Amino acid sequence: MKLNEVNIGDKVYIDGYTSMAQQNFGVRDVIDIKYKYDEDTGERYKVIVINAGEFDSRTGESLNKNSMYYIEPYK
Repeated sequence: MKLNEVNIGDKVYIDGYTSMAQQNFGVRDVIDIKYKYDEDTGERYKVIVINAGEFDSRTGESLNKNSMYYIEPYK
């Protein structure tokens, strides 16, 4: 499964770029899906919402300011 295929109720794996962030890693449930538009292309993309915040479905990067977390698909 790819991140852009994730829907509400699916699971994702959250991890972090630093050892401090990695203390909060693990499997999380997707609680909402929102949509945003790419500033350059205007293309619509999913925003995956879990209890740790909002994440870009194209890259897995956090959309929360100054966040050190990212998500990956969970199989």
